[in-house]
Amino acid sequence: MDVLRILATLSAALLVLGAPGLPTVLALRLRPLTAIAATVPVSLLLLALTAEAGHVLGIPWTVLSPLVLGLVVGGALWSLGRRRAHVAASRREEAALDDPPSPASAATRFLATRRGRACALLAGLVLGGGVLLVRVLPMMGGIDSVNQSYDNVFHLNAVRHILRVGDGSAWVVGGMTALPGHESYYPAVWHQVVSLVVQTSGQGIVLASNVVMLLLAVVVWPVGLMTLMRTCTTAGPVGWMAAGILAGVTGAFPVALMYWGIVLPYFLSMTMMPLVVIVVCHLAGLAPSSGQRMTGLQLAVLLPVVCAAAALAHPQGVFVGMVLGLPILVWGTLARARERFSSTARTGPRLWPLAVVTLAALAGSAAVWIRYRPPESSAVWMPNASLKEAIGQALSLAPNATPTSVPLGLVMLGCAAVVLLLSRSRWLLAPWLAATVMSVLTRSTPVGDLRYLLLGNWYTDNNRTTAIIAVAAIPVLALGIESLQRFVARRHPSFTGTPGLLAVAAAALLVLTLGMLSPGSRVNQEYFESAWQTSGLLSADERELLEQLPEVVPEDAVIATNAWNGSSLAYAISDRPVLNTYMGFEAEPEVHLLNAELDEARTNPEVCDAAEELNVEYALDFGPQEIHGRSATYTGLNEISETGAAEVVLQVGDAKLLRMLPCRGTDGSMNP
Repeated sequence: MDVLRILATLSAALLVLGAPGLPTVLALRLRPLTAIAATVPVSLLLLALTAEAGHVLGIPWTVLSPLVLGLVVGGALWSLGRRRAHVAASRREEAALDDPPSPASAATRFLATRRGRACALLAGLVLGGGVLLVRVLPMMGGIDSVNQSYDNVFHLNAVRHILRVGDGSAWVVGGMTALPGHESYYPAVWHQVVSLVVQTSGQGIVLASNVVMLLLAVVVWPVGLMTLMRTCTTAGPVGWMAAGILAGVTGAFPVALMYWGIVLPYFLSMTMMPLVVIVVCHLAGLAPSSGQRMTGLQLAVLLPVVCAAAALAHPQGVFVGMVLGLPILVWGTLARARERFSSTARTGPRLWPLAVVTLAALAGSAAVWIRYRPPESSAVWMPNASLKEAIGQALSLAPNATPTSVPLGLVMLGCAAVVLLLSRSRWLLAPWLAATVMSVLTRSTPVGDLRYLLLGNWYTDNNRTTAIIAVAAIPVLALGIESLQRFVARRHPSFTGTPGLLAVAAAALLVLTLGMLSPGSRVNQEYFESAWQTSGLLSADERELLEQLPEVVPEDAVIATNAWNGSSLAYAISDRPVLNTYMGFEAEPEVHLLNAELDEARTNPEVCDAAEELNVEYALDFGPQEIHGRSATYTGLNEISETGAAEVVLQVGDAKLLRMLPCRGTDGSMNP
């Protein structure tokens, strides 16, 4: 793979994910780390808005639209941002620390400086993101590999559809597999991002999709976790670093969602969940009083923006936000009530506004949970563990359908106990407990009404719900490790400074190693490699043939394909229109006729007419093998080269491109 191609794609991805939202976060005058983390959801929301506005107004889909809107929004917020109270900026950074030891050593003094804090954050990102990258790339088989799973056909072709139509609307993406006039909404933020990366970099869709996925996993995800620790907990620099290092401690996320499905829109939504936790934590009044705490204006802007971005990336992000956010609101309300009615009550934030918000959130969530569940017929995933096994797997952060890791489970319980006993950020335990319960339920609840009630919002898909635990568990692990180090340092001053810093880093790396070497991680790796390094969807020969198609097939010629055997990826990879873009679709009767009988074009005049009407000039024969154990779904393509209806014009291995031969239509004339 050409390094320049990768760098061009990476630069374009950074531009698309960062540039549109940059004016807004600068106008809000967010603290540096919060600004970096918030840039992505702000950019994504601007992309979604400009895509729909362009659809209505007829504006071509380019990166200029979100960039211009970003400048407009940033300019509008600039004057408001200047009015924020200076008292928030002047709060001491050390106020967020949990009785830190006095800065006696050089290392402690260094970490108390801006440069020291930046180095701690950078170390967390490099170690955590770097380990994830080094781990995942070999399992992918290369940065330009094609994921071999079901949904990938839709996601790659949907990006091409946006580029071909010149319209990034969610209804355009939803209309790719629908009849004209029957378009429906489909969460398209992922496809909007990748299409702009392709458009800006000039590189292929497969490479762009993989680069965006890796960038989100190894940069956006660890940065979000460290920002959560920085702004919402009593952790210090070594705790922030530990959160970054532990970004890949569980294969449940992000690793599992980088192969399962592959449900890339949900993966995108999950990478923003640390930001959702951050804004809900501030809403609940649980963020420590420090210079990192958001002002009212900042929260008023970011709360709807972050939640909207996560929801637009994938609607199931709404339900994930409920699982993580509602316990935080309840905790904050109870904490404020305890302060309000305690014998030592002091003047502070009022109880009733937060209580009203919490009650409204609980009632609204209950209504949304029931009202917007997918139909029960789509809840097809089954439990795969007993209750005892599910508890062990959830506590040890094991990915779906993988064994329990007793050492990691004991570490998780130990860190939770330390947070409860030694930290002032005990609220982290609320979302962790909620996510753990969800993980247990999805693995063990029997099929029936209860399973559908609790888990039907995710189609009862165990992989999607077990991923939630990573968002809540990693901060608990990081804070537990640092809190334990502080506890020891208060009793043994020699454990401060450099020894303490090295101890926390070593402990985080040890926990990360436990996660990576756990039985669940090894099984997860097998799942990952089977989704990326097999040839069930697209073999090496078939990929090579698709890459050669533009040299043979005219731009407007339609190719008869079978999405089940990967040939429909000619749309995404070869930039040529295909008869079938995905396994599930609505189409005219002529399309179904050709799928069933295209090989009879020379003997059946109606088939000949249908091929002429739909401009089907070529066909791809990738053999009978299909994913999910299927075989030869479209009978019209199975023997097309043997019936005389078409001739082979390009072949790589067993993969064949055929050109349709002239045939006689119902009016007796010869169709070309």
